[in-house]
Amino acid sequence: MDSVRILSAIMLLSFTGFAHAAEKPDRSPVALAVSEDGKYCLTANHTGGSVSLVDLTKGEVVNELAIGNGPADIAWIDGKTAIVSLLHDDQIAVVSQSGDSLTLDQKIAVGDEPRGLAFSKERRSAYVALGGDDAIAIVDLTSKDGKVTTLPAGGIPKTVRISPDGRWLVACSAVPATIYVYDLDNRQLVSERRLFDGAFNPGVPAFTADSALLVMPHAVNREFSVTPQMIDIGWVIDNRISKLPLPDGEPSSQKQLGLDIRGEAVGDAYAAAFTPDGSHLVVSCGGTHELLLIDFASIPWPKGDPGDFLPAAMQKDKSKYRRIKVGGRPQGIAISGKQTVVVANYLGNSVQVVDLISGSVTTTIALGGPDEPSLARLGEAIFYDAERSMHSWFSCHTCHPDGHTAAQVFDTRNDRSYGTPKLTPSLRGVAETGPWTWHGWQTDLHDAMKRSLSESMATKQPITDEDATAMVAYLKTLKHPVNPRVSSSDLVLKEKVARGKTLFSGKAGCATCHQGVEFTSNETFDGKVEDRKDRDPKYNPPTLRGVASRRRFLHTGKARSLEAVLSKHHRPEDLVGESLTDEERDAIVEYLKSL
Repeated sequence: MDSVRILSAIMLLSFTGFAHAAEKPDRSPVALAVSEDGKYCLTANHTGGSVSLVDLTKGEVVNELAIGNGPADIAWIDGKTAIVSLLHDDQIAVVSQSGDSLTLDQKIAVGDEPRGLAFSKERRSAYVALGGDDAIAIVDLTSKDGKVTTLPAGGIPKTVRISPDGRWLVACSAVPATIYVYDLDNRQLVSERRLFDGAFNPGVPAFTADSALLVMPHAVNREFSVTPQMIDIGWVIDNRISKLPLPDGEPSSQKQLGLDIRGEAVGDAYAAAFTPDGSHLVVSCGGTHELLLIDFASIPWPKGDPGDFLPAAMQKDKSKYRRIKVGGRPQGIAISGKQTVVVANYLGNSVQVVDLISGSVTTTIALGGPDEPSLARLGEAIFYDAERSMHSWFSCHTCHPDGHTAAQVFDTRNDRSYGTPKLTPSLRGVAETGPWTWHGWQTDLHDAMKRSLSESMATKQPITDEDATAMVAYLKTLKHPVNPRVSSSDLVLKEKVARGKTLFSGKAGCATCHQGVEFTSNETFDGKVEDRKDRDPKYNPPTLRGVASRRRFLHTGKARSLEAVLSKHHRPEDLVGESLTDEERDAIVEYLKSL
């Protein structure tokens, strides 16, 4: 990152604050949808709170419509109507197009943290991944009020897609990385399959034209200590694609392909799409600012573990594996025509048109944004940049997706020891919850950023104070989403939460360590959860704000539910000598879920 640009941003903020940037917000498109005739493209502008209508034939934005907070995905319903998920509003929006105009028709409440979505023309229904509810919302768009029903979908579902034949609904959950396949005819779960051991951060999948296979980009935690030596040889985090037969199949029928090249890895493989003839697979890789073009038929799918690198035969043949640099942070992609890919470039605030034959960006369409990036935006660019790690294996985002947690355990030097892996914490609200690390030994967030780049990522780039300042500015923008339980009208739930609060502060003794508005402390405590290998048996209590959104708990991640924390791993009777009844424990859990 250019230090001069960062210093300029610091000076700009010191005089003007954030108002200047707010006048021209970053659009940050994360997803797009191309019309059937290929003329128009709609983008979901995540930080811009809008949808842009792009005329691809003219190469320009013809309209932009403000629709709400955190657009996360978008899909056409027909030639004139689209749906958009609004992550921070717990709604989907229905948008109509007429020529070069967009109109907001209605908003429908669907549940907590709506992310990926899909639409079935035959059923006139929208399917929405509810990351906060661990469910898929089914929205009947033929009903006047948009009737909503749900299906279960594991931990933090992020993506839903419908197979080309219209039969299978596929939901991809993040914690753990699991693929759910539903039969849309009867809404019955057909299969529930974990991706391979260590797989995490499942991206946007692609189907073969015959609906027989699903192809999924994802990362893999190799579970070795995070040292320069292990990073160098690809034994920390790999980037792969997996293929799974639909709707079900034996574990042996699932295959993986490593995408990385030693010394020049792929960072944050995210979205996949097939070319119309099915011959090639395109994968967007936000961390290394590129698209991959893979000859699908030539992939030598290994029978077992694929190893850490792309097969040598594919590395040497650009007709089988090609890397197309596009810059920024490519996210959602759509194939338009026979050889063109349309890209939502988050950090570029743009839509890009990429020609697969020449392997080049032919058109860049600016969606709008600040004349100069804010300090926080410069920090965000570092956060998402896998080239900040040795050989580009991973970015900060890899372990802290979008500033949250991948719920993975890594053996970093942040605890000043080896052989003591720790759960990756969420970074939401992190600027308010020092000291940092599980043992609370880091007291300067600026210094912590420099250490993360130098130690956890083993970067070969110079690490400047300006880089760290920018990253801290970005971390300060990471807030907890609104908890829908706070405004719940359920009187029974409210009574249980109130009782849980009383027990939390009293009998259970939780408030001894989890104090104040952030429910943490400046001190460290022996919570009776120590790892015998740890040098220090005392831990800094993590903030409990947003705790229910993490899905794994305690420093080793061994607890998979809040109920398990209180009943097995971190029991009040072991801490303060007070045993809880099942009803009391349930009340505390409901209180924790409300924070």
